[in-house]
Amino acid sequence: MFKQLPFWTAGAVALILTAGLKFLHYFKFIKWNPTGWAERYGIFADGHWVARWLLLFVAICVVALISYYLFALSWKWKVSITAAVVGLVIAGLTEWLIVRPAGYDEFRKAISVPYAALILIVTRFVMETAVFHKKQQADT
Repeated sequence: MFKQLPFWTAGAVALILTAGLKFLHYFKFIKWNPTGWAERYGIFADGHWVARWLLLFVAICVVALISYYLFALSWKWKVSITAAVVGLVIAGLTEWLIVRPAGYDEFRKAISVPYAALILIVTRFVMETAVFHKKQQADT
């Protein structure tokens, strides 16, 4: 069971984050398209929209799996503070890379609070699971 836990966690994170991004994009809480990379790089640009979202799901799953193992290394730190800092950095960096603002004022206006909240929730979930699992292994 414990050997499968990282994969189940990564799958749940990918599902939650992909559905959350679809929700935020559909109701225009974010000003950018989560699958906009398809048009930019020409990958599945003229394909079905499900293929782009499925590829995004797989990419998020891989990133979540890597994050799980990295977060397990921080099992002695306080999870709530570490997850908040890491989540805010991830949200800020991804928004900065996607929006590409000219300066700080433009970035401050372009940042999406619902997107940051979604990233914070997902980061906390991955970190709590990784740290709990690591502590369980250390106790046995």
